[in-house]
Amino acid sequence: MLKNKFLQIITFFLFLIITLILIKKFNKYYLQNDFAKILILSILMINFFLGSLVRKFTKNSFIFFGYLVLILYSVNGLLLLTNMQNTSQKKFEKALEKENKTFDKRSIIEIVKDERSKNLDIYPHVVPREFLKNNEKKIPLTPMANTLFVSCNEFGNWKKIQTDKLGLNNKRFIDSFDILLMGDSFAEGSCVNQSDEPANLLNQNYNLKTYNIGISGNGPLLSLALAHEIKPMINFNFIIWFIFDNDFYDLNLEIQSNFLNNYLEKNYENSGYFQNIEEAYEFQKKYINDNLESLKRGFSLRESFFELKAVISSLNNLIHRNSEDSFVFQKELFKNIFEKLIHIYPGKKIYIVYLPETTCFKHRSLECSTRFKKLSETSKDLIYLNFYEHIKENEVDYKKIYALGQDRAHFSPLGYNKLVKFIFNETQKD
Repeated sequence: MLKNKFLQIITFFLFLIITLILIKKFNKYYLQNDFAKILILSILMINFFLGSLVRKFTKNSFIFFGYLVLILYSVNGLLLLTNMQNTSQKKFEKALEKENKTFDKRSIIEIVKDERSKNLDIYPHVVPREFLKNNEKKIPLTPMANTLFVSCNEFGNWKKIQTDKLGLNNKRFIDSFDILLMGDSFAEGSCVNQSDEPANLLNQNYNLKTYNIGISGNGPLLSLALAHEIKPMINFNFIIWFIFDNDFYDLNLEIQSNFLNNYLEKNYENSGYFQNIEEAYEFQKKYINDNLESLKRGFSLRESFFELKAVISSLNNLIHRNSEDSFVFQKELFKNIFEKLIHIYPGKKIYIVYLPETTCFKHRSLECSTRFKKLSETSKDLIYLNFYEHIKENEVDYKKIYALGQDRAHFSPLGYNKLVKFIFNETQKD
């Protein structure tokens, strides 16, 4: 009798602890689309709630908990063994082996530490999205200015980026040019050599002087905020804005930020970000150095096992796959963003270029075409270009336009060249 009562008290405390964890972490998990953790915590919360409420179920709640833990870790272990051979890095390694090339297996942090041991002042490429994900009150709109970064590796070697005085990936800051290039990592030109970055290709191949304000991880609201802040400093002819497939989801995270929502207000000018860029620099430098060991460490077998990363990732993929069909395009939000950009830059031609994921060519053809159609209906004052349809219509092997032909990769040099040529030809029509 006393034993059962004692077990009931324990289950009640376990119920309280899990409930508090779920309440505290819910917004974070929800914003990160980490529904698997919400699901697991909810199951445990219900289990221990019933165990504390119904005496007959108290013992069974512990048995259920034990089996659940055993099943989760067993499945996680099996998935890890499989996933270790199917990680993006492994796929890049295998693709390079076929070309008799090697892949630098060091993590981004290992690269930073090795370079720093040679007295090189270098940092991992930490972008605004990092601070947005962590709910930081301060959201720097650019990486650190005049700084050398290690960014990404999709071709065997880690790419390094030297930012200009505004923290952007350009050889130098220029205040007068032809094209303002906006977007995320595709605008930034992630992973390819500097000569194959879209801004440089526009300049080299078509004599269109281009200034790039694209940053890895930027969604539509972060891009809009940056366009706001830089306006007083530049003069140009027209805008090209790359909208990649994941931008439709990035809005779910960005719209939660009160800071970013300011930029949707018609009369909001700017926050004076570039006038206080030194403050942003010092803040980021301290953040990176304080968190160096936890930033982008790469794959850790121990961490992946004990934190159930494989099983959680698989559950999230299942949940997200089922939710793709019910995806709701946020037309009004895109409309507001585009209207604000037109308000900031009246009279400027603005081209919105839709870039597809590899899945568009495999099993999401209708969905990707529909997304572009909905996007193009948001404003009559913009010019919409569909790079996805261009690739299909010209019967280009889509794998060749992505890094080493891999899924979820950035464009290859060929991909960026075809994209830039497509943009040039379309802009010449107007």
